[in-house]
Amino acid sequence: RSFSYPSCFHISRIRTTFCIMTPPSTTPQHLIIYTGHEQKAREEKETKRGRLDARHNYLLKTVADHLMVPQTDIEDNILEGFQIELMDQFFLRPTVSLIMFCAPKTEPVEASPTTNGVANPLVAAAAASAAVPKPAKARVKVYITDGKTEKIETDCQILYFIKTAEKPLTLESAMLLHKWLNFGYLELKKTEVKGAHLVEGIACMLQKIYIPALCKTNNWGGLPALQREEMKWEIVSNLEGFCGMLNNASGSLEDNILLRKCDTIDLTVFKSASDYMEAANSADDLMLVEQCFTGWCKQIEQVLAESDQMRKEADDIGPKAELDHWKKRMAKFNSLLDQIKGQECKAALGIMIAAKSKLIKRWKQLDTQITDSANEAKDNVKFLYTLEKFCDPLYKNDPVTMVDHIPGLLNAVRMIHSISRYYNTSERMTSLFIKITNQMITSCKNYITSNGTCKIWSEDRDVVVDKLQASIKLNKEYQASFQRTKKKLEENPEERQFEFSEMYIFGKFDAFSKRLEKIMHMFDLMKSYMKLGESKIEGIERYSTRFMVIINVIKKKSYDLLDHRKMDFDADYDDFCNQVGELESDIQRFMEDSLDKPYTTQAALNLVKKYQSLNIAHLDPQQKFGKILQAFGKDIEEVQRRYQKQKNEPPCARMLPPISGKIAWARQLFRKIEQPMLVFQQYPGVLESEDAKKIIRSYNKVAKVLLEYEVVYHQAWLKQIDVIKSGLNASLLVRHPDTQVLYVNFDPSILELVREVDCMERMGQEIPPAARLIKSKKNSIKASYSLLSTMLNEWKRITGLIPTNFLPLMQPHISHVEEYIRPGLTMLTWSSINLDSYVSQITREMGKLELLINRVNDLCTYRIDAVLKEMGQTHLCELPDYTAWTVDHFLNRTETVC
Repeated sequence: RSFSYPSCFHISRIRTTFCIMTPPSTTPQHLIIYTGHEQKAREEKETKRGRLDARHNYLLKTVADHLMVPQTDIEDNILEGFQIELMDQFFLRPTVSLIMFCAPKTEPVEASPTTNGVANPLVAAAAASAAVPKPAKARVKVYITDGKTEKIETDCQILYFIKTAEKPLTLESAMLLHKWLNFGYLELKKTEVKGAHLVEGIACMLQKIYIPALCKTNNWGGLPALQREEMKWEIVSNLEGFCGMLNNASGSLEDNILLRKCDTIDLTVFKSASDYMEAANSADDLMLVEQCFTGWCKQIEQVLAESDQMRKEADDIGPKAELDHWKKRMAKFNSLLDQIKGQECKAALGIMIAAKSKLIKRWKQLDTQITDSANEAKDNVKFLYTLEKFCDPLYKNDPVTMVDHIPGLLNAVRMIHSISRYYNTSERMTSLFIKITNQMITSCKNYITSNGTCKIWSEDRDVVVDKLQASIKLNKEYQASFQRTKKKLEENPEERQFEFSEMYIFGKFDAFSKRLEKIMHMFDLMKSYMKLGESKIEGIERYSTRFMVIINVIKKKSYDLLDHRKMDFDADYDDFCNQVGELESDIQRFMEDSLDKPYTTQAALNLVKKYQSLNIAHLDPQQKFGKILQAFGKDIEEVQRRYQKQKNEPPCARMLPPISGKIAWARQLFRKIEQPMLVFQQYPGVLESEDAKKIIRSYNKVAKVLLEYEVVYHQAWLKQIDVIKSGLNASLLVRHPDTQVLYVNFDPSILELVREVDCMERMGQEIPPAARLIKSKKNSIKASYSLLSTMLNEWKRITGLIPTNFLPLMQPHISHVEEYIRPGLTMLTWSSINLDSYVSQITREMGKLELLINRVNDLCTYRIDAVLKEMGQTHLCELPDYTAWTVDHFLNRTETVC
C-alpha cells in the first residue's frame, strides 16, 4: 500500500511492506557520480564484495528499492572504507541495534521497473505516475552510519534499520530477518541551523504517520472498549507531548541568534594583548573592527528590544506554553552568551579596550542586559519545571479527577510566587493563572466532546449532563482552592500575597461555566418536552412536532457551542427559550380546553395525571381540581341511588356465583368513589374547602354502607358452609318414590360453594377451612358425579333393551345387578373413598346383563320369530280367483301346492 504525504517521510514495516512515498520533485538535481579507483582499490573492493552474504543483500536490496537506485551503486559505496564492518557489527553485536543508510536527496534515476533484473513495484508505480521524462542515470553517494561514527548532513534521505532481536543475526537466520528487523524512511530538509533538520524530521514523521495510524487502530487485543480508548488516548497524548517537545527544540534551534561574521577582517588572528594593541594602533583595522562591533551591538539591541516587547499569544494556550517560551528564551540568550565568549568577540572586545573606544560602555551595558536576561530565563525555567508535573493532570486527566490535583498545583504556584526572583511579578503570575484556566477549559471541552470525536447532541443526554456538571464543579473547586490559598497567605503577612485580578484569572472559566449552565438548561427543557412524544394525550402530538422543529434548528448550528467567545449562541439560546415559552403557553391553553370537556371524574383525573407526568414547568393542571371535585360529589350521589335501587337484586357479572357477585357489585360501586378520593388525598389543599368537606362526609357515609353490605353477605355465606358441607354425607343415589327410577343424589350447592371459594380468594376474603377442604375435593367430586351419571345412563339403556315379554324371566338377573347398586342407595356417600371400585363392579355386572339380553334378543329374533313368521306365510291350499273349480280340480291343486 502506498500513501502520499506533503511531508517527506517514508515509513516501512518489512513484514507488511508498508511504504509511504513522496512524489518526486519536478526540478531534477545533479547526482554525484563516483567512478572506479586505482587497480589496487578495485581489488580490495572485490575482496570485500566477497564478504557480502544474504544478510547484507537483504539490507542493500531494501535500500535500493526504497531509494530507487541500482543495488550495484550502493554496494560500490559501502565497500569503501570501513562501512561493511558497521553492517557486521549490526548483525553480530547485541548492543548495536541501529544502522542508517544516508544519501543526498535526488530525483529517482531512470525509473526502471526492475532493479538488478528483479521487478520493482515501487519503481514501476513511480514510472507509471510520472508525467515528465526522467533525467539521465547518475550515481548516488550512499554511506552507512550508526549515528555516532558519521555526521548526518542536511538535505538528505535516511533509511534506518532497527534490530528487535537480542541475539546475533547469523547467516543461518538470514531467512528470518523480516521478523527481527524494522525499517523506516526519513527525509531531512535543508537548513542552516545545526540539528534542526533531524529534530523537525522526526517530529513531522510522528505527527504525520505514527499518531494518525494509532488513532485509526482498533486492534488492541482483548481490552474492554473503555479501557482501550483510555489507553489509546494516553499513548497518543504522550506522543503528541513528545512531538511538542521536539517542535519546541527545533524552534529553539531556529530562533537562535547568530552574530554576523566579520567578513572584512579576520579576527581569529588576534590572540594576544600585543595583537590587540597593534590592531588598535592601525586606523584601518580599528575602523573595520568598530564597524563589525557596532553591527553586533545593533543586533544585540534588536534582540533585547524584541524580547521586551509584549508577546503575541493565542488566548487559549496552556501553562506548558509558558515553559516553552522561557526555554526558547533561555536558549536564545545562552547562545548569545556563548558567542560573546567566543574567540572573535573576545578579539574584537580586546581591540576596543586597547583603543579605548566609546563602544566599550555600550557593549558592557548590552553584556549586562544579556546576562540578566539569560539568568532571568534560566531562573524562570527552573521554577516552571517544578510546576510542570503539577500541570500534567490538566492535560491528561478529566475534570472529575483533575479536582484532586488543584491544591498541589496552587501550592506550586504559591512557591514560585514566594521564592522566584524574576517570575513573581503580578503580570507574570496573572498570565500563568490565565494559562492554567485556559488549559482547564480546553480539557473540559475535550472531556465533554470525547476528545473531539463527537458533538454534545450526539451523545447520551444524561452522560453529557454529568460531564457538564463535572466541568462546572471543577471551576468552583478551582476558585475555592484559590481562595483557601489566598486566605492562608493573609494569615502570614510576611509572605507575598495573592494580589491578582480574579476577574482576569477566572473570568473565562466563569463565562464558560455560564455557557455550560445554559446548555444544561436546554438539556433539561429537552428532557421535559421530549415526553410530549411519549404522551397518550389525544391531540398533543402537534406540540411534540413543534418542539422537535425547535430542537433541530438549534442542533443544526455550525458553530462550536462550547466556545464561550461565540456570542451567536446567546442569541440562539434566547430565541430557543422564547420559542419554548410560547410552546408552553399553547400547551397550557390546550390543557385547559381539554379539561373543560365533560369527562367522568376518573377520566378527568387520569387526564390530569397525564399532564402532570409531562413535568413541564408552569403547567399546573391542579387548578382544575375544584371542578372535578364537584363532579365527584355528583358521582357519590349516583352511587348512593344505585345502591338503594339494586341492593336486593344487584346486576352480577356473568359466571359469578350469587354471594361473590353481590360483593363484587358493592366493591365496584365503592371503587368508583374510592379511586378519585385517593387522588384527591394526594393534594390536601383541594379538600380543605367547605364544599369539599361535605363531599367527604357523603363519601364516608356511602363507603360505610357499601362495606357493611359486603360484610353482611360474607358472614351469611360463612354460615351456609356447614349446611352445604352436610350434602357430602348424603347417599350417592336415590330412587324416585313413584317411578322407582334411580338418580344421582348430588347437591348443586356444593359446586356453587367451590365457585364461591374461588371468587372469594381472588377478592381477598376470609375462607374457612371447611370451604377449603371442599374446594380441594372439587376434582374428585366432579369425577364421581360424572362416573355415576354415566353409570345410570348406561343402566337405563341396558334395561331398555329387555323385551316386555321377557321382563319376568329377566327379573332375577336385574335383581342381581341391583344388589350391587344398593350400597349407593344406603351406605356409600360422597365422602367415601371406594367409589371407583363400586362403579367398576356395577359396570362389570351391567356388561354381563347386557350380554345376556343380547343373546335372548338374538334367540327370539332368529329362532322363534323367524320360524313363526315363515309358518304364518306358508299356503295350505289354493283358492280360485274368478272362476269356480270342481272338487277334483281343487284336490289336485292342493296336492300340488303341498
